[in-house]
Amino acid sequence: MTLTFTTSELTDMEEAQEAHMMDTAVPQVYSRTFNAVGEPVVTFTVGTAFACGLDMRPGSERQAPGNTLTDYDATVRVSWDNTLNTKDRISVTHRFGVALSAALVFDVVAPLQQGPSGSRFALRRIET
Repeated sequence: MTLTFTTSELTDMEEAQEAHMMDTAVPQVYSRTFNAVGEPVVTFTVGTAFACGLDMRPGSERQAPGNTLTDYDATVRVSWDNTLNTKDRISVTHRFGVALSAALVFDVVAPLQQGPSGSRFALRRIET
């Protein structure tokens, strides 16, 4: 038996998921260029803030291919159409709707789940 959602059901699930994302993050999008002598130069471009749900519980998960073990410090739930990838960073600026005195900065280390209402990514804390 195949389970199929209607467009209306998917929209309702996405809205419910997003209504429970009480944190705010700013993406830092990875890019790499090369300087005059051919050395790679990595930069992170600050993007537009988005709602998310940060879970500060650490863990580990096996990632295919090769069953590589990924350790993480936290996970983040984002809307389904969010374009984070594993080279980006995020800076969490608000927790539960309250501005943080210092942002929490994380590397995105792995996609964990992608469901009909959102996606979840593993994060590793960067000390700033």
